[in-house]
Amino acid sequence: MERYIIENQYLIVEFLAYGGCITKIVNKKTKTNYILAYDRYIDYIRNPYYLGAVIGRNAGRTFPPHYIDYRGKSVSLDTNEKNVHLHGGRDGFHKKQFRVEKKSQESYNLSLVDDRSLYEAMVFNISYRLSKNVFIIEITGVSEVPTICNLTNHMYFNLDDEKTSVGKHLLKIADAKLQLIDEQYIPTGDLIDYASEPMYKGFDFSNTKEIESAFNQNNLLSMICNGGIDLAYCFKPNCWKNQHPLISLSNASKTNRLQITSNQNSVVVYTLNKLSDIVSIDKRPVMKHQGITFELQQIPNFIHGTSDYLTRKYESITEYAIF
Repeated sequence: MERYIIENQYLIVEFLAYGGCITKIVNKKTKTNYILAYDRYIDYIRNPYYLGAVIGRNAGRTFPPHYIDYRGKSVSLDTNEKNVHLHGGRDGFHKKQFRVEKKSQESYNLSLVDDRSLYEAMVFNISYRLSKNVFIIEITGVSEVPTICNLTNHMYFNLDDEKTSVGKHLLKIADAKLQLIDEQYIPTGDLIDYASEPMYKGFDFSNTKEIESAFNQNNLLSMICNGGIDLAYCFKPNCWKNQHPLISLSNASKTNRLQITSNQNSVVVYTLNKLSDIVSIDKRPVMKHQGITFELQQIPNFIHGTSDYLTRKYESITEYAIF
């Protein structure tokens, strides 16, 4: 399995050509790998938890599993989570072999021509690069006709050396509304404000608090989320332009810290609540709440929530500042 290293005086990043999977983001100062990784590289082929993978062509859950293309034709999507199309389906980008080109010691380019999917053909270029203590993922996509595109990365963060629960990690999320979901994890169309809905206050991270404060709440939404977090936080318009981080995370001792900025309008936060496959991660069997994802993307199920969902050009940029 092809592995590549990006390195400077602050960080070491390792990734695979397969799925574009990021397997390490090491803070050289503390020698901590900030993300979860399978102990066996071969597990990235099946990758039941999407660890570190590029997610596409359409991240998140789509239901009903179809869309209307630029010709007005209904196109059916494959289903891979009951009757839901999840993370691009069975043959999503996490299953693709990317072409990798080294640009410098601190920069690589990954490319893919996606012309055999259920969506119209699109050419993608992904830049993985370092700028001092910041790891940057920049994605561009170009299509000859209007189509659907919504990519993200599925890294699970755990800022401790011992990769047990992230419950004691401290989290802050910029001003956002919470997207409600039903029992299939499908958005209901409701965006709620914590101030007006005190029953969802446990999911409010507008002020820094421990992640486990959102665990096992006495409400239906917590039960749907299997006692953790599996929800989209939808940012206020142009929130990213104020130069403040959208997400701030630290371990309990605050020896390792992370700040994330992005031009995307939502983040799906997931705390590894459902264990479907027993694999070894960081020298122990995978465990509930072992990591947390920040899937920066368009609002989940956006193709059924807006009429303006087709595009010829796609651009996203997400920056991970490591302290």
